[in-house]
Amino acid sequence: MRVVVMLCCLLGSILPALGQSGYPKPTQMKNVLFYIQHNRNTNTYIYELRKTMLGDVDAENPIKVYRQMFEENAEIKALSVVQRNFAYGISSTPLDKNTYEATIVSLPSQKFYLRVKSKTNFYVETTVNGNTFKLDRIFLHLKEGTSGLSTKTDYIIFYGRKDNKPVAERMEIE
Repeated sequence: MRVVVMLCCLLGSILPALGQSGYPKPTQMKNVLFYIQHNRNTNTYIYELRKTMLGDVDAENPIKVYRQMFEENAEIKALSVVQRNFAYGISSTPLDKNTYEATIVSLPSQKFYLRVKSKTNFYVETTVNGNTFKLDRIFLHLKEGTSGLSTKTDYIIFYGRKDNKPVAERMEIE
């Protein structure tokens, strides 16, 4: 019985990642905070730290969002108006000189915290299922039979690190 329970726990932690095998990483990772991918194609939405010419964080607009079209020779493109306003756009508010609270337009209840420790040490934290961790990427499982502005999400998996150990937290969407 104990072996069955251990096997179920192991499979429960591995299977979410298996649904993403073959997905590419963004090709330019220098200032990337995190990125989003989904089950419909390999195109990737990238959230990057926006810096000034002096290398400081752009306090007015600290997070830049764009997409890498892996389905089109990995071309980098700006978000479309629909993507920016209804899906992947992000807004941020400074909490202090080195911390910003951010929200993604399609998931306003999920808070993201940009933490800037230095010009080269920065990351985004979020809390999912009571677990706070540094975010690396997000995977959306989109509901079959939905598309366009009526696209629905079954669940979201947030991947990151806590105490230098990998974290994967699944959020069910109702």
